[in-house]
Amino acid sequence: MPSRRRPNPSRRLLVLGLAGLLLAGVFVFGTLNDDPSEAVPILYTLPIALVAIEFGAFAGAAAAAVAIGLFGVWAAIDNISVGPLGFATRGIAFFLLGILLGHFATKLRSAYDAVRRREQQLDAILDNSTAVIYLKDKDGRFMLVNQQFEDLFNTSRGEVRGKTDHDLFPRYMADAFRANDRKVLKERCALEIEETAPGEDGRNRTYISVKFPLFDDDGVPYGVCGISTDISERKKAEQQLRESKDHFREIIDTAHEAFVAMDASGNITGWNRAAERTFGWPSEKAMGRPLADTIVPERYREAHSKGIERYMRSGKGPILNKRIELMAMHRDGREFPVEMTVSPIRVRGGFIFNAFMHDISERKGFEEEAAVRLSDLPREERNGQSRDGAAADGERPADHETRGAGQSQS
Repeated sequence: MPSRRRPNPSRRLLVLGLAGLLLAGVFVFGTLNDDPSEAVPILYTLPIALVAIEFGAFAGAAAAAVAIGLFGVWAAIDNISVGPLGFATRGIAFFLLGILLGHFATKLRSAYDAVRRREQQLDAILDNSTAVIYLKDKDGRFMLVNQQFEDLFNTSRGEVRGKTDHDLFPRYMADAFRANDRKVLKERCALEIEETAPGEDGRNRTYISVKFPLFDDDGVPYGVCGISTDISERKKAEQQLRESKDHFREIIDTAHEAFVAMDASGNITGWNRAAERTFGWPSEKAMGRPLADTIVPERYREAHSKGIERYMRSGKGPILNKRIELMAMHRDGREFPVEMTVSPIRVRGGFIFNAFMHDISERKGFEEEAAVRLSDLPREERNGQSRDGAAADGERPADHETRGAGQSQS
């Protein structure tokens, strides 16, 4: 914070010198003139006022005492009869003049210093802000800009003051700025607007501008203040994030396995095309539904809920990050086996659970068929197959038939 304005010693010495010369001059003037009795008291007010204004009420009273003393000396030298009442009235007038002038001068100086400090604080805030800050009158003429404005547009406050947007920017930009300013003045409220302006490299940059009206004492808007922040990098990052999300979504949607995401509350937050085919629910109907009510058979739902609660409490889950087989439910109510891998991911505000699922109904069918065919073989052949997997002179016909059926149906 800027410090209070310090007194200037040279100026104070000059004021004291002038006051002394005036006191001496008035005294000499009184002794050299025949009848200056009315002029002398009036002239003594000049040094009193000078000292009071510069040094304050106490110094003004001291100057008044000196003036009264010199007036008394002058009256004694020239044998002028003033009388007690004359001295009293002049003394009171001198002292009141010195004290009151000194008091009001001190008050005015304090008020001036306070205003100056506030201006310096405001300038410091404006000039150290990374945002572009500016004030315009209702006709669009710049009244004030900050250091960031000067640096960004390679100009100075003196050059900008009194100019309009059309003097500084391309016409299409200036027209947009002016239209936004008029909207703020018309609606008489703060507005947040996205605007485009040149950057330091000459390329157009994107700014988020908060503009609000300035009102006079009668409540009439006389200008607009704007605070513009460069959000070009943020916009670029948002665009890259959108593209990355779109790319990730495309990868997920084209995956052959069903992808299902669930939040910590158990609601579905991700559902790809393979999930639509696997479970029969279109994405727009599945999103936001409880996962347990959508694909978990009713007899397993309680265990599903307890598993989520246990993980949220302890951070551990027996089926997480493992490839497991379990039963799932289609939209039409039928149940079928799936192979699934679930991975928890910490996000802002909690966890999400990502799962890749694959319908293994066909594979399970092949396995059951192979088991049935194997059980129909004679005991000796089953034992021989379990030991060697094939006869010494090549594969057995039954073996060849079993695997071939599996391949033909896979």
